[in-house]
Amino acid sequence: MAIVILIICLIGLVTLLQKMLLGASTRIIYKATNLPGIVSIVIGAGITVLVQSSSITTSVLTPIVGVGAIRLEQMLPLTLGANIGTTVTGLLASLVSDGIDGLQVALCHLFFNIFGILIWYPIPFMRKIPLEAARTLGRVTRIWRGFPILYIFICFFVIPLLLFGITSLFDQDSKGFTVLGSFLSAVLGLILIWFLWKWFKGGLKEKIISCFTNMQKRKTATNELPSDMEYLKSEIERLRIHTGLEEPRAEAKEEEV
Repeated sequence: MAIVILIICLIGLVTLLQKMLLGASTRIIYKATNLPGIVSIVIGAGITVLVQSSSITTSVLTPIVGVGAIRLEQMLPLTLGANIGTTVTGLLASLVSDGIDGLQVALCHLFFNIFGILIWYPIPFMRKIPLEAARTLGRVTRIWRGFPILYIFICFFVIPLLLFGITSLFDQDSKGFTVLGSFLSAVLGLILIWFLWKWFKGGLKEKIISCFTNMQKRKTATNELPSDMEYLKSEIERLRIHTGLEEPRAEAKEEEV
C-alpha cells in the first residue's frame, strides 16, 4: 500500500509540475538554479533534509529537466546533495538506539555518499560518465518506452539478488560452497567479457536498438488502430463483394502474415 500511495503521489506531483512550468516560470527556475556546483550540493542536501526524502527531490527535478527549465549538468549536483540529505533520517533514527550498530550503519550510509561525490563530481572527466549514462538511458527510453521498467527490474532486482546469492556462498564456511561460488564468479566474469565484446564489436548494440525500435513501432501502431475494426472489416468485405473483386488466396494471406 505504501508503494502504491508513493507512486500515485509522485505521478500527481510530476503532472502538476509539468503544467506549472510554462512561460516565465521556466526562465526564472533556469536562472535560479544556475549556481556553482558546491552551492547546488548544499541546496540539494538542505531541501532533502526538510522533506526527509531524496525521492521527492529527484522526482521534482526530473520533470523540470524534461521541460528544459534546468540543464542536466545543473541537476547532477542537486541530486548528489539529495543523496547526502537523505542520510540525515538514518542518523536521527540511530541517535535514539542504545547500541552503536545503528549509528555505524547510518555513518556508513553517509560516508558512502560523500566518497561517491568525491569520486564522481570534482574531476570533469569522471563527471561526464554519469551524465552521458543518463543521456544514453534517455535516448533508449525515447526509442522504447518500456525500457525503464526493464532497466529497474534488472539493475535493482536481478543483479543484486544474483550478487547476493554468490557472495552468500562464500559465507557458509564450506569448501564445496566456496568452490561453487568461485566457479559461478568465473562464469559471470566470462559472460560479462563476452557481452562487452558483443556490445562493442559484435553488433549487439545495434541489434538491441533495432529490437526496441520495432517493439515501440508495433505498440504505437496497435494504439493507433481504430476502435471499430470489426465495422471497418465488414465495410471492406461489403465493398469487395459490391465491386466484384476476387477474395485473396490463402497462400497470399500466409505470405502477408
